[in-house]
Amino acid sequence: MASIDSGGGGGRKRVDHDVPLVPFIDLLLCTVMFLLVTAVWAEVAGMPATQSGGAIDGAEPPAMELLVTLSSSRVIVASTLGDEAALDLVDAHLDTPALVAILTRHRSESGRPLPVKLLPDDDVSTALLVETMDTLRGEGFASIAFPNAAGG
Repeated sequence: MASIDSGGGGGRKRVDHDVPLVPFIDLLLCTVMFLLVTAVWAEVAGMPATQSGGAIDGAEPPAMELLVTLSSSRVIVASTLGDEAALDLVDAHLDTPALVAILTRHRSESGRPLPVKLLPDDDVSTALLVETMDTLRGEGFASIAFPNAAGG
């Protein structure tokens, strides 16, 4: 405890106070720890994605890319070369093994993971969108872009 001595005396009432510093220091350390932990969470939770469909890290856009269109009933995977594959959703869930097979075929044909433009409809659930992005990232397709409505 820290005390404040007013120097009173001489018949006056003492106004000395004890200030409890230990609870104040505990609160301060808890606040600092909370801020440190949430700062790490914000960094770990980040996923690189671009809004306009441009290339990540300033690289030139490649000639071939995948277009993944999500609707409430199906997923369509197409490349800019013209081939297309459609997957129906099973009970509003992604058929992950079928999508992995399509992605593996595209990666083996091109020799590398291609950039992906993800085109979700307005009625697509967030869970389906995240599941699709997780599958793409799990298969090595790290460059995921969400083109805007203006055609970017």
